[in-house]
Amino acid sequence: MFKRFTAIVLLLSGFTTVFAQDNGQTNFQILQTISPARIAALGGNAIAVKDGDLNLGLFAPSLLDSLSSDQVVFGYTPFFGEANILHTGYAKHIDSVGTFSLGITSLGYGDFSMTTETGEVIGSFTAGEYLFQGGYGRQINDRFSVGGNLKFILSEMAEYKASAAALDLSGTYYNSEKLFTATFLIKNLGFSLSSYREGVDEKLPFEIQAGISKRLAKAPIRVSMIAENLQRWDLTPEQTITEIDPLTGEEVVTNPGGFGENLMRHLVFNAEILLTENFNLRLGYNYNRRQQLKVDNNPGAAGITYGLGLRIAKIHISYARAAYSLAGVSNHFTLSVKFDDFKKS
Repeated sequence: MFKRFTAIVLLLSGFTTVFAQDNGQTNFQILQTISPARIAALGGNAIAVKDGDLNLGLFAPSLLDSLSSDQVVFGYTPFFGEANILHTGYAKHIDSVGTFSLGITSLGYGDFSMTTETGEVIGSFTAGEYLFQGGYGRQINDRFSVGGNLKFILSEMAEYKASAAALDLSGTYYNSEKLFTATFLIKNLGFSLSSYREGVDEKLPFEIQAGISKRLAKAPIRVSMIAENLQRWDLTPEQTITEIDPLTGEEVVTNPGGFGENLMRHLVFNAEILLTENFNLRLGYNYNRRQQLKVDNNPGAAGITYGLGLRIAKIHISYARAAYSLAGVSNHFTLSVKFDDFKKS
């Protein structure tokens, strides 16, 4: 049984490399995997856009406001094989109190064969993770807002289970006259409640982020830049031996790091082209993801994301395509509905 458990852990670690930004943690990957199509299209991060989209408010609670009220969102993303992620959320604004949100996300890894040590199949099992969260956002004044998410995470691998509690805290500055937004976010501040194995603590992927966005005054374009993993400067791989010096016979060790390389690995760039009120295009570039997953001789579109958003009748539909490597891409689908849109005038 221990060998089966080890195999599952190795499998999920490999899944982590493909679908999540590495910040030194590998547990509770549902906290790092993106489902909403709009966020996926914008390079995997959109914490600096305040326009009432609940999908964004579920990640950065200071973005929640009255425009998010009575909004319901649904999202689905099929990954490679049988893996998939789904999310749903709802928000309600109460005057003079603030805006509350509820969210549920599930990350399924699919079905696996259970075997003996000799390889005999004796059954099957599933593996997955689940996130339940409640959020609150409050407008301090015309320009500043704050918010927090309280989260419970459950991870299951066959009969093994682990759970954790976490807190997100964020603050947002929004200047409607300058069309400028800035957000500071602390993610996954928490601890393990139970572990897969006794005495082994499951760490959470703690992270600090900061982002800014600016909508151009004379063009229908919003551009953003987000800095991720601010709690850790060096995101480059550890030093690796690349060759042997033919003259001395000594090992030559190279490090791909340096100030410029490390700086770029923290940054995500994205843009939205707001063609009409009901239709826009999105594009993102995640340099760190590209460096982690590209094939040296054929990097392809790794780290490049794009998508669109459109409104049909009273339903907002978003789609995104995120390229991870030559192995494949992920396609994200999200529906958003606001109850106010169905009320009669």
